[in-house]
Amino acid sequence: MTNDIGSTIAGASGINGGAVLMASQAIEGLTGKPPKLESQADLAGPNDNFQLLLDIATYAAISECVRPFLKSLAGEAGKDAWQAIKSLWKKPPPEKSDAKTVEQIIQLQSAVRTAMGYGNTAIIGIRFESRRNAGIQLKSQDRAEFAAAAKLMAEYSEELMSRVEAERRRLMGEGAHSVHFVENSDCSIAIKVADNMIYVEMTVGWEGGKRPEQITVHVPIDKAE
Repeated sequence: MTNDIGSTIAGASGINGGAVLMASQAIEGLTGKPPKLESQADLAGPNDNFQLLLDIATYAAISECVRPFLKSLAGEAGKDAWQAIKSLWKKPPPEKSDAKTVEQIIQLQSAVRTAMGYGNTAIIGIRFESRRNAGIQLKSQDRAEFAAAAKLMAEYSEELMSRVEAERRRLMGEGAHSVHFVENSDCSIAIKVADNMIYVEMTVGWEGGKRPEQITVHVPIDKAE
């Protein structure tokens, strides 16, 4: 239930301008179109949100390149992280990656690294039903984490958010008076990752004094043998 409406860089007033410029140039290089810039409402705390909202096709293009891209990061933290995430890939990488595409992926991740270096949170996400953004909040500036997040968004986010919306509709149809999503620090819907699944958590409120219920909607991660 996602809407592929082009690419967007979203953030509140504390978003780092240099990171926005780097990301804009990289996204335009990858997609052929400049991203939209979206101003978000300021939060109560530091206004340092940095969201990259790409469409599924763009994430898929990145995913096709990231495997050899990660293997080329000899001497960086990404090399060790690669060992932990390599089983996510179910098919061989392309024999050759377009050098320009790899350069743009590196620039896009460098924009994320710059933003996080200035204290911005970083979300790799999608637009969900034109009402909310949903994504994975990165925990580090590591290129391997960025690449893995892009791959997960390419392969699982559309099915996941479709299941989330179907579950929300079911709960409301059964009499729930509220369904609230567990959020990232910037109030986007939190897409979380475990070893064997990608998932969203919801808190459901019921009428009649019934205790709130925690619901997890997930999609299993297929791993190579």
